[in-house]
Amino acid sequence: MILLSSILIPALMTLIIALTPRLSGRFGSIASFTAILYSLLIYVLTPVVYGIPYFEKIFGSASIGVFGFFIDSYNIPFLLGISLVSSIVSLYSYPYMEHRFRELGYGSWRVYYVNYLLFALSMNGVALSNNLIEFYVFLEISLITSFILVALYGYGARIRIGIMYFIWTHVGALLFLLGSLIYGINAGTFDFISPEKPYYMIGYGEKILGVLGMQFSVFLLILIGLMVKLPALGFHIWLPYAHAEAPTPVSALLSPNLIGLAGLGLVRVLVTLFPHIFCTFQYYLILWALLTMIYGGLVALFQNDYKRFLAYSSISQMGYILLGVSTLTPAGLIGAVLHYLTHALGKATLFMTAGGIIFSGHGLRDMRKMGGLASTMNYTASSALLGFLTISGLPPTMGVISKFFIVSGFIIYLMSQVGNVSEVVALAILGFLGFGLTIVYSFVTMRRIFFGQRRSDEEIRETSPEISLTTFSVALLSILMLVLISFLLSSFNYTPELLYLKIILSLVRGW
Repeated sequence: MILLSSILIPALMTLIIALTPRLSGRFGSIASFTAILYSLLIYVLTPVVYGIPYFEKIFGSASIGVFGFFIDSYNIPFLLGISLVSSIVSLYSYPYMEHRFRELGYGSWRVYYVNYLLFALSMNGVALSNNLIEFYVFLEISLITSFILVALYGYGARIRIGIMYFIWTHVGALLFLLGSLIYGINAGTFDFISPEKPYYMIGYGEKILGVLGMQFSVFLLILIGLMVKLPALGFHIWLPYAHAEAPTPVSALLSPNLIGLAGLGLVRVLVTLFPHIFCTFQYYLILWALLTMIYGGLVALFQNDYKRFLAYSSISQMGYILLGVSTLTPAGLIGAVLHYLTHALGKATLFMTAGGIIFSGHGLRDMRKMGGLASTMNYTASSALLGFLTISGLPPTMGVISKFFIVSGFIIYLMSQVGNVSEVVALAILGFLGFGLTIVYSFVTMRRIFFGQRRSDEEIRETSPEISLTTFSVALLSILMLVLISFLLSSFNYTPELLYLKIILSLVRGW
């Protein structure tokens, strides 16, 4: 039970932390780092030792199907992104949250790290799941633990914002659950990946739910639930508040890791179980993705609060993932899952730089009071530059790979599926605007914060080597992944994942 241990070991460490009297922040950070690092090693070594796809059955039931853990080329970027970011941020958390506890006048390392570890392991559980009920349970754990962290240790009106975050995300989760229940009761199983034949479930939802109206109902319930989680334009209201006001280590997990799991849900559940219906909605989903990219980018461009700017940037970046999936091309789908890892590393880096400035600048978040920080915060400025290069899709970071695949999938879609020339031109202009806005807001913000004249009377310097170095290490991973990602890309050529794509494409387009 190799994959199961990647969840059980962090869960055991959570219990140890909960039962340790007078837990110190240093012990909590090292214990969390060690437990999550174990999970990371499992996700790296399992494909090497056992190959992929690899499935572990935990238990099964005639009424709900099989609960198990599944790993293939599609969820490896998710597992890597979650584990890499949450392990390093656990070390970053110690100096940052010690400072935050002093600001609040209260704080418990036990409460913080118990919820932190449960949050991290539950996100890995979502990515590993093969069953809708299992997916939902892990998703609920991630939502509850992140709500507790926001409400207890966030900024501003943290309790009100935490409740708003809780309500919005749980409405999405309940819609997902309702659609899942209708599917599972009619299908006699809640599986979306079969343990015997992993890709046997392609089109199974359409096959079982014979009435077209029921197919559309289930599809829409699950789709809207995932769009709230993503969040796409129109369902994004909660995100700028929750991600901006969460304690920065939690923001570094919420924005890069948690919301992107909805992208995996789109591929695993909707594209797999309802390929024809997904194709029916394809044009509208692509338009939705483009508008999400543009809206998030435009609003981010006019923000003054650094963390709120990063929150709106995340909305735009989720449009990238939605666009890649919605093209229903091999390039687009591969680009979407790789962009999860790109965004995880890039946006975690940027939120960590925001935390470094807050830590050193006595709560400074207003970019109008920054400027010229590169001269006194070298590590933070270098990390921010790499973070902006990553989310912009520019070398020498892995963002260039994921963006290339998403753009390629979008171009293939335009050339093969859109017959009207004016529509092609209009969609191409929207795409160009969406991708271009990321580059514009990234480097405008880089200049506002780190270059030009200093706009504050107080000189802000790096005051915590631990915060600076952990931030810089995440930033460097975006360069390292540019090299390592070639091994992951090669797996698409030699494993059944590419066949999976071809089967879906043959169903929806008659190839």
